[in-house]
Amino acid sequence: MSANTPERGGTHNAVHGGARDSTVVQARHVEFHQHVGGRDPAAPPMQVPPPPPDFVNHEATIEWISGLMDPDAPPRVVVCQGPLGIGKTSLLHQVAYATSAYFTGGQLTYEYERGAREDSDAALAQFLRSLGVASEALSPDPRDWPGAYRTHTRGRRLLVVVEGAWEPAQIRALIPSGPGSLVLASGDGPDLGELTIAARARLRDLEPLDAPVARTLLQRLVDFDLTDEDTEDVDHLLAVCAGLPLALVLVGARLDRGGPGSARELADRVRGPGGVLRAVGDERSNLDVIFQSAYAELSDGAAVLYRTLGTWPGAAFDRSVALAVADEARLDELVAANLVETGERGALRFRHALIRTHARDRAEAEDGAEVRADRLRRMLDAAMVVLGFAERLVRGERLRVVDLDALLDGAEDPFHGDRTAASRWLSRERPTLMAVVLGCLDLRMYEHTWRFAELACALYLGERHVHDWVATGTAGADAARMAGNAAAEARLSALVSRPLRDLGRDEEARARITRAVELAQDVDDELLRGSVWEFHGRFLEGVDPDAAVAAFDRSLRHNRASDDPRAVRGSALALLFRGGALISAGRPQDAAADIATALSDLLALPEGPDHRMAARARVMLGRAHAEAGHDRAAVTALNDALEGFREHRKRSGEDLGYYEAEAHHRLAEVLGSLGATGDRRRHLEIARDLYDRVGSPRAGEVTGLLEEESPEG
Repeated sequence: MSANTPERGGTHNAVHGGARDSTVVQARHVEFHQHVGGRDPAAPPMQVPPPPPDFVNHEATIEWISGLMDPDAPPRVVVCQGPLGIGKTSLLHQVAYATSAYFTGGQLTYEYERGAREDSDAALAQFLRSLGVASEALSPDPRDWPGAYRTHTRGRRLLVVVEGAWEPAQIRALIPSGPGSLVLASGDGPDLGELTIAARARLRDLEPLDAPVARTLLQRLVDFDLTDEDTEDVDHLLAVCAGLPLALVLVGARLDRGGPGSARELADRVRGPGGVLRAVGDERSNLDVIFQSAYAELSDGAAVLYRTLGTWPGAAFDRSVALAVADEARLDELVAANLVETGERGALRFRHALIRTHARDRAEAEDGAEVRADRLRRMLDAAMVVLGFAERLVRGERLRVVDLDALLDGAEDPFHGDRTAASRWLSRERPTLMAVVLGCLDLRMYEHTWRFAELACALYLGERHVHDWVATGTAGADAARMAGNAAAEARLSALVSRPLRDLGRDEEARARITRAVELAQDVDDELLRGSVWEFHGRFLEGVDPDAAVAAFDRSLRHNRASDDPRAVRGSALALLFRGGALISAGRPQDAAADIATALSDLLALPEGPDHRMAARARVMLGRAHAEAGHDRAAVTALNDALEGFREHRKRSGEDLGYYEAEAHHRLAEVLGSLGATGDRRRHLEIARDLYDRVGSPRAGEVTGLLEEESPEG
């Protein structure tokens, strides 16, 4: 629209995809006078999205923040406060953009969301990965992550942008340790005031645009001269907006569409009766009348879509969700009306949480409960089809209770067989997946709950977002129980035992896996039984290796009793993990036999060889041979593993640096026992570099080994 093409030398205000559930405020020229050191030779993370191209207002706040920057001072915390729609997100992004050279250690950002992304552990895990720590190198105990974060941020001058926090602990956990660092957070209320004591934070209240700036901004949003409109009408529109950029953007869009003379008509609409959204502002900043005036201009079809999208459980929705209840033209109408936007990486969302609230209120006021439920079910079914294609592309032909053949029958693959695109989509949809699972459970839509929960595991098994996995897995298992589906409950209970164990919630994990074993006894599915017993064995391995061996024996028997082609892989994994348990139980020769058989089976799967697991099996085989005293056999297995990792990286592009480092490390140990000290040192150096690259603390262990001896000439 015209707001995106300001007059020469002017400014404008427009809402772009990076603004999530907030509005945009822009400012003119900002100068920073600061001493900037050299950049770290390693590319620092730069995660904060860029601000809008121009920026009006908050110059004083930006100058104040710049005055707090001291490269030798301890990390500082600044909290920018204000109501929804005041422009906090845009301000934070503007500061990050203007100070990118100062923060030589890079920029990190995280957005909390009630009911979806509430835990600082998930933020710490994301930050550690961004700082170079590989997922597999993260400690399984989240209690270790704060210390690791402090270690990895020491010596880095970082900017950390935190949005959506409502508890001081959510911000305190993310304060880095590097001198000169800054945590820049946004808050919607007084709940973060405690940080002034706990973290010596500085608070900054953001104020609405003053009248002259608001008038200038509104003029930039329309193509005609507002001075030609009735002054009383324009003044009334500005008064209703009360300096909130979101309201100004919506009013500007309506005037721009209406053209000259439309201020009187819009002012009359605003003066008329309407609902009130009191989440923002006071009696003068009644945003509901602004939303209602925009809503009233929609066609009947677009209005139905608007109301229907208001019932969607998540903050964002895939295009397929909207198209399940409307056509492209109606969706385009919502975008043109500045009610819906295309966000980062293609997801759609309402331009502001208050617009979403208005849409939901309209649905409850205008549509009956059965109509709302039917439309929501259509959206959920469409979303599940896309999720089903993504799950199959990422996981392949694996065990699942959801009948994918029936779900996807006749549907077109939106990813066109591209596994990478499917994986990226899953990552993008992460918060939406959890919101949908929990939302469906709240609505007692139990079938949808457990099916979404199971298919979402394609994301969790790969990226291991353990908090999300626990939330959706437990919700899915409970929903399956309410739906009377024993197979789905057993599957989800077994799966969720893994992240529960990772989080140290052992008793909950024990209860879930015990429940899964009990249910599996009465489920007529040998493949599912085999999987449940495999998870049982993996739960037991760290505490009772002998009991774990017995559990893997049960898994193997059930897989071999199944005529499902997927049972071949299930048997191979049961053998492989039984081998690991046998090593822990002090039976390395028996372990080597199991692992060798599993390796052969993994390379001869009906669906094709699993080179990734085969390379890991060779490392385990090398460990078994070494424990049995067969050093030369161990050397052969470990060299084969290293070759397997290299080939897998060439074939798939997946970097298994941690496992490759482990292979070099174990190979160095065996070579040392054989007296090959030069080769031992070479492999230790490679292992050290690989461990260091993925951020593993084992790099220090290997460095210590290298320092015990001098290099050979």
